[in-house]
Amino acid sequence: MCGRYANFLDEQDLLDEFAVAEAAEDARLLPPSWNIAPMQLAPIVTLTPAGGDAVAPRQRRLIAARWGLVPTWAKDSGTGAKLFNARSETVAEKPSFRAAFAQRRCLVPASGYYEWQARVGGKQPYFICPEDASPLAFAGLWETHKDSDVRTFTFSILTTAARGDLAAIHDRQPVMLRADAREGWMDVDASADELMAVMASPAPAMATRPVGKAVGNIRNDDPSLVTAVAEPATE
Repeated sequence: MCGRYANFLDEQDLLDEFAVAEAAEDARLLPPSWNIAPMQLAPIVTLTPAGGDAVAPRQRRLIAARWGLVPTWAKDSGTGAKLFNARSETVAEKPSFRAAFAQRRCLVPASGYYEWQARVGGKQPYFICPEDASPLAFAGLWETHKDSDVRTFTFSILTTAARGDLAAIHDRQPVMLRADAREGWMDVDASADELMAVMASPAPAMATRPVGKAVGNIRNDDPSLVTAVAEPATE
């Protein structure tokens, strides 16, 4: 699973890396974060018609959305607390995700993510990020939810079976898209089979480092959270 990640990319990095044509004001105002948790706001990249014209060419737009997808049929926004991840293997069939998978896919910008390795003495958090420190893109889904006349964008991050060295930390990892796979994920005409192939494509080369347990508290949010600590002794 992916239950905590970081995005400390600045606005220009986001606009350049993800070829964003327009950025919503609330997305521009989001501060960098080293500890994004479910139900918090974060920037995502969607594909929308230019100028709101349904027949106009689609362009990439940066918006602020709450992490935890709320399906259109959900009665309240609390549903999102359980739907912050979607399994890539079943996303096309699950009622909570299948409409968004077919029509509303997004890119979730990130600097890296955290995962906890189970150990005899307790869980050890690791920060996992691209080896070259380049911006990272998770495959995501988005929806809109209207509650008390307020419309909120929500999103979920796709996960898959952990690959390579990451499997030693946890059995799941986010679907991470290299630059050459992002266009395929955002292609509005892509078939389910094509999207499955995109999700199975090679991920960027990743580096891992143990970090302090302060990241477990969502009130902590500063650069020290990604600072490496001594590798815990194995039992």
